[in-house]
Amino acid sequence: MTVPTITLHETRPDVEPGLGALRGYVGDVLGRMEGRPATDDEIDAFVAASPHGGLVPPDGVFVLALAADGAVLGCAGLRLRGADVPDDAAEIKRMWTASAARGLGVGKTLLDDLLRRAREAGRARVVLDTRADLVEARTLYERAGFVEVDAYNANPYAQVWYALGLR
Repeated sequence: MTVPTITLHETRPDVEPGLGALRGYVGDVLGRMEGRPATDDEIDAFVAASPHGGLVPPDGVFVLALAADGAVLGCAGLRLRGADVPDDAAEIKRMWTASAARGLGVGKTLLDDLLRRAREAGRARVVLDTRADLVEARTLYERAGFVEVDAYNANPYAQVWYALGLR
């Protein structure tokens, strides 16, 4: 695939096209957890349990990476407040790159945008949790300077927690 021109678009994760991106994220993560493709019912149940996950203003933002033709290449969210978000931090959630777009800089583009937004919101740091088997994501975070930290939440699906100081 040719490296696409990536446009970032702020949207909601509970309406299209954000919902389609969220479903792609959930399907990918559940598929890795189960070792098989996730079913539509499994994806629907996960999405219904957290329709927007605090990723809508004023609590946060959900961003899509789009190709020139409008195809969704990936998504990511930034929570600025919530029960699990430390007071001085912003939290990255639902970071995903479509399989066909991996290795093209989509994740880095999304991550850079979220870090900029967190700085503009006056946060001292950014935190996130992830699964150990999401090797591509962990590599992206570590290359950006994130370091492993103790758990800051009780997410039953998380196995690794990261933080990055912004000041």
